[in-house]
Amino acid sequence: MKTLFVFNHPAPYKVHVFNELAKLTDIRVIFERKKAKDRPDSFYADNEYNFPVIFLKSKGFGKENTATSELKNYIKKHRHLYDVIVMNGYSTIAEMKAIRYMIKHHIPYVLQINGGIIKKDSAFKKQLKTYFISNAYKWFSPCKEADEYLVHYGANKKMIFDYPYGNYFDKEMVSKPYSPETKAKIRKKYNLPDGPLFISAAQFIKRKNNIQLMSMFKDRKETLVLIGSGEEKNKYIEYIKKNNIKNIILMDYLKKADLFEVLRSGDYFITLSKEDIFGHTTLEAMANGLPVISSDKVVASKEVIVNGENGFLVDIDNEKQIKEALDKANTLNPLKAIKTAKKNTIECSAKRLHDLLRG
Repeated sequence: MKTLFVFNHPAPYKVHVFNELAKLTDIRVIFERKKAKDRPDSFYADNEYNFPVIFLKSKGFGKENTATSELKNYIKKHRHLYDVIVMNGYSTIAEMKAIRYMIKHHIPYVLQINGGIIKKDSAFKKQLKTYFISNAYKWFSPCKEADEYLVHYGANKKMIFDYPYGNYFDKEMVSKPYSPETKAKIRKKYNLPDGPLFISAAQFIKRKNNIQLMSMFKDRKETLVLIGSGEEKNKYIEYIKKNNIKNIILMDYLKKADLFEVLRSGDYFITLSKEDIFGHTTLEAMANGLPVISSDKVVASKEVIVNGENGFLVDIDNEKQIKEALDKANTLNPLKAIKTAKKNTIECSAKRLHDLLRG
C-alpha cells in the first residue's frame, strides 16, 4: 500500500510521526511550505526526513497559506501511484484547489484533522467548510470534540476514526517524577528558584491569554515560568515591571529536549489559553510528570484531564475556580498524568494510523 500525505508545513511532531509510519508502510509526503511564518527557524532545525518528501515551490503568504496549483497538478499527474490520499487540511487555497479537483474527478480522499472547534460561521463559510469536509470518504480525528466538529460540517459519524495525536516518543517520557535532588540540579542549570514551580509553554500571543495567567500569580508564593516567544513579549515584560512581580520568570523558546528538561524540574503545568484546536503542551507536560491545570478551551485538555486526578479543567471567566485549582494542585497525582501520556506517544499515533490505512 502506498499513501500520499499532504500537510501544510513540516512541524517536527508531524515529521516524527511520518518517520515512524514510514517504518510500517510506504508513504510520500507533500509539504506546502518549508515553514509557517510565525514559527522560528529553530522550530524546524532538527528535522530529518526518512521518507520521500516534496516541498511545493510556492513561497506562500500569510502565516500558513499557499495559493499555488502545484498540489492539484501533482495529484492530477500522479494519483495512479497511490492507494490512499490523506489531506491534513482544507483551508489553504492550494488545498482547496486540490480537493475540488478530487471531488470533481471522483478521486477519494481521507481528511485528517489536528483538532477543531465549532464556531458561529456565516452561511457562506459554513457551506464552504461543509463542501471540503463532507466530501471525504473517511476522516481521522484526534478527539471527541474534533469528531463533533467534523459531524457539524457533514462528516459521516460512522466513518470517523480517532487516533492519538502524539508529540513525543516513548523513550522521551519519564517513568516517574524526578526526585527533589534531580529537580534542584536542573533548576540550578536554568537559574530557576526553589519552591513550588508552575510552568507554562506557549507562543507569546494574545490567544494564549498569558496576561490573565500572570495576574493570577501576583499575590501567590509559587513561581510561574513562562516559556516561549512572540509578539507580546514586551507587553509581558512591561506588565511584570509595572506590577512589581517577583515570582514570574520569562524564558525564551526552547528546543524540545531543553523544554522537557525544564518541565521535569517543575511541579505543575498551567495554561489559560482562550483557544487551542488541540494543545500539545498538555500531553507534553504529562509525559514529563506534571499534572496540568488547563483552560477548558484547550481541546486536548478536555479530552485527557480527569478532574482531581491528573489535573483540573477551569473556566477562564471564573477566577475563583482558577484560584481553587492552584490551591489544590498539590493533591494531583503525577503518576496518573504519566499514565495518560503513555497512551499518546508518537509510536501510538503511527501504529494507529497504519492500522487505519490498512482498514
